Order: sequence, then structure tokens, then C-alpha cells
Amino acid sequence: MKEKLLTILLLILVQVSVNSQIISGKIMDENKNVLPYGNIGIVGLNKGTISSDKGLYSIDISNINKEKTLRFSFVGFRSVDFRIGDLISDKVSILNITMDKETFQLDEIVIESNNEEPIYIGAKKRGRMSWVWSESTKGAEIGALFKIKKSTLLKKIYFHVKKNYCDSINYRLRIYDGTEEFPVKIINTKDIRFISKIKKGWESIDISNYDIKIDTDFIITLETLESWTSGKYRTTHLSVSRKQGNSYSRTSSMAQWTEFGNEMSFKIEIRE
Repeated sequence: MKEKLLTILLLILVQVSVNSQIISGKIMDENKNVLPYGNIGIVGLNKGTISSDKGLYSIDISNINKEKTLRFSFVGFRSVDFRIGDLISDKVSILNITMDKETFQLDEIVIESNNEEPIYIGAKKRGRMSWVWSESTKGAEIGALFKIKKSTLLKKIYFHVKKNYCDSINYRLRIYDGTEEFPVKIINTKDIRFISKIKKGWESIDISNYDIKIDTDFIITLETLESWTSGKYRTTHLSVSRKQGNSYSRTSSMAQWTEFGNEMSFKIEIRE
């Protein structure tokens, strides 16, 4: 009986080994410079990750529908796609990715303002509720919609932290076109990353040097890249209010977006 059970277990392990396919590699630009914190994931599924600060990645594509797409993306570069079925049939285990820079044709937006006083849009005060956000999930993203009536220059981004259990968090800031149903088209052409150590209160990110001018509604999101903690928990409680608002979240790179109707405590300093 024991021998029969052992045989069954061995057969199961062999089957798992046969079906398992993990792909690893490095993401680089055309000059072979590594691209840190690139996004890797199965389009439309909660199955994704990001590359390390050295551009290294690893993703398990076992038991994924063969018609699904594995996508590599990085701000300012053209995405690279692979059909899962092709990767499986070719038994790919090492896949180094070279990404080409994307050429952007930007329309000139003129900002005319005699008002030097800062203008703020978004949350007028912090929300009293909290959105519990796990910083252990690399590539998780959360954000809010901002509506504007005229051409706008973005100066500073603010978000309110109700309680942060991490010692520090490496975030990426993304700016999407807000005229579509969900965040899809990225407006910023440069990678914007920053380290946050704030435990409670308003965190601010100065993006004035990026010269980001917008003439349409837009969505600001925060993406988790890495986090460090000396404590037991690895979560952040971001403030959110009961007030109606358009907010969005997804749990990993390339996962589907979820919209919820509460206003995240995000605000922006602008010039019009």
C-alpha cells in the first residue's frame, strides 16, 4: 500500500514538473542598458510581476491559456508581446528582452498664467476611511481621475497616508489619459520613481522638472515596485473618503482594472 502511494506521489510530481514552465531573463534597451522595474504580465489576468533593479525577472506561465499574451512594457519604450502557446511549444526558459524607444509626437500646449498662487485640484482634505494596500505585491497600482477645463501644467502630486507599516516604499508614478473607461494610454514619456518613508500624513512628489502639460482629463496612479520593513506587516493604509469619485486599482502588472466610487485622497498642484 505504501509502495502504491509512493508511486502515485511520484507520478504527480513528474506531471507537475512536465507542466511547469518558468521563464526568466533580463530586460534591456537597444544599448544593452538594463531597464529596472519593467512590467511583465499576462494581459488581462492577475498574473504579473516587475523586473528587479538590475532588470532581472522571472514569471511562471504554467497552466495559462495558450492564446493569452505575455507582455513586457516600460514607460517610453514599445511593448514586446509573446503568445503563450508559442513559448510553451518552444519550451522557452530563458528570454532576454531588448526594448526599442518609442517616438512621441507631442502637440505643443501653451500655458498662459499671470497667477503665481498655487492652484490645487482633487481631494480638498484627507478622507477618514482607508484603503488597505499590500506593498508586498509588486506591480500593484492604485489611482484617481482628475478632470480639467483648460490646458494644465502639473507641478506636484500629493497623496495622504493614514498609516504606513513599511520603513520605505519604492513607488512609480503614472499619468494616464482619463478620457477612456480605464487607465490604458500613458501620458508621461519618462519613468517617474520615488522613495516614500512617510508614516502618516501628506506625501508630496515634485514633478515640475518633467514639464508635463495636459489638455484632457487624466488619471494619476501609484505603482508599488519594492518595499522594506523591519516590522511584522508590509501594508499601507491610504486615505479615501466617502465622497463620490472615480478611483481605480489593479493587483499586478497587466491585470484588469477595477473601478470603485470613492474619492482617493490624491490632489495636484497645477498651473493653468
